[in-house]
Amino acid sequence: MENRVKNKKLDLEWIDKETGRKFPAGVAFYHEDKGEFRLKVDAMPDEKYIFLRPTGSDGETVHYRVDVSLRKEGKFVRSSPIGSGRSSKSAGPYIFMELGPYSRVLALHTEE
Repeated sequence: MENRVKNKKLDLEWIDKETGRKFPAGVAFYHEDKGEFRLKVDAMPDEKYIFLRPTGSDGETVHYRVDVSLRKEGKFVRSSPIGSGRSSKSAGPYIFMELGPYSRVLALHTEE
């Protein structure tokens, strides 16, 4: 997956859990040097940097942690977890994330 997403703008979508409808949510970028994604979620202010980081796997499923880092005057002040994610072959090219307090699922489409 790393070679496919390196230096590309990837789409983020909100997916309604009840209807399955998709809505644009922003963009993501893969940072190869850190092995993580930087998410630019439209519903969140620019001072909040959102990162998607792999934490491990159990067979077919890869697990992720979603962290928010706050910046003040150009410096990172603190970082804390705000959700979790998962991907698998059966999910196709998506990484699905649950972010509190949002009722919709955030999905990262890892292919163009």
